[in-house]
Amino acid sequence: MNTQLPEGNPREPLPVPLANAKELGIHRVMDENGEPNGDLPDPELPREEMRHLYETMALLRAIEARGWKLQRSGRIAFWIPMQGQEGYQVGAVHAVNNDDWVFRGHREMAAWLMRGASLKKLFAQFFGALDEPLQGRRLPCLIGDRSINLISPATPVGSFLPHAMGAAWGMKIKGEKTRVLCFFGDGGTSRGEFHSAMNFAGIHRPPAIFICANNSWAVTTPLEWQTATEEFASKGDAYKVRNLRIDGNDPLAAYVVTREAHQNAEEWGTTLVEAVTYRLGFHTSSDNPDLYRKKAEDAAWEIWDPVRRTRIYLENRNWWSDNDEEIMQERYAEEIQAAVDAAEAMAVPGPEDQFDHLYAELDWVLAEQRDRLVSDLAEGES
Repeated sequence: MNTQLPEGNPREPLPVPLANAKELGIHRVMDENGEPNGDLPDPELPREEMRHLYETMALLRAIEARGWKLQRSGRIAFWIPMQGQEGYQVGAVHAVNNDDWVFRGHREMAAWLMRGASLKKLFAQFFGALDEPLQGRRLPCLIGDRSINLISPATPVGSFLPHAMGAAWGMKIKGEKTRVLCFFGDGGTSRGEFHSAMNFAGIHRPPAIFICANNSWAVTTPLEWQTATEEFASKGDAYKVRNLRIDGNDPLAAYVVTREAHQNAEEWGTTLVEAVTYRLGFHTSSDNPDLYRKKAEDAAWEIWDPVRRTRIYLENRNWWSDNDEEIMQERYAEEIQAAVDAAEAMAVPGPEDQFDHLYAELDWVLAEQRDRLVSDLAEGES
């Protein structure tokens, strides 16, 4: 079979799997119209918690809109969109405890907001400022902060999965009640690290919840060309790891299954969750999805948008109104602008700063390299 997509000649759209959730074994709470008539029970979260989930998703979308503009105007170097994938993030993070550790993939920014970290510090990371947890040493969007138990992702997809499993194993050895929540994309299952992590999970049963975001595309490679199986959850069967599929655009489904796995991790060990979702936007700011997929595919998924569905769920309970929406969006615009202004004014690291924090004491080889770099930079300015 020819596995190369002709440039500018994308494949025909496939049916949206969420439309046939029951037949495909995809668990959910709410349908496309925000009605709780799925096979999972409605957790009936209190009004303020449900509003918090919705407001966090809306904030993620507002941050993305601004981040995209910053990248396109040359003010930040890179951007990784997350539009359409907000649902499983907020639901899963809300289901775990704040002292649990979160290992995130490229698009999972929800933990930052759910745990109350500041927008100023977030945008400082986007701008690569010195006054941020990683001191400007990562690409924008690859954020992390030890103070909120959020691990920044590695650029190679899936490479951090054994690390997450090792962290959970360490917690089990020490008899702690802390858990690990690990997000990764479907493309990560094609790497050896995924299989090493799953094999370890099956043998040692560490307390971890692994959530595979199946967004139908591994960059430009469609689902059916990256795996021979019809789903990703079943890959756990080979290692005797408990697994299931959920509607990844239903935050309540993510909450229910993550909470259950969290509460039973001591008995069940690791749970592998496949969150069936869709990336509505670009893969990254370096991407052009028009070359490999048709706009009709995006349009078919829009009805399953997690932000839209959750808002309807709230409105059906008289927990949200157009006035609430207007006030929220105005507040976000002001808060994001203030964060951008503050972050853009911060100092950024210079070339010589790359040698800092490598060792407690810099060895003579690196010290010599640093001095040579500083000298060469000075000569170039003279």
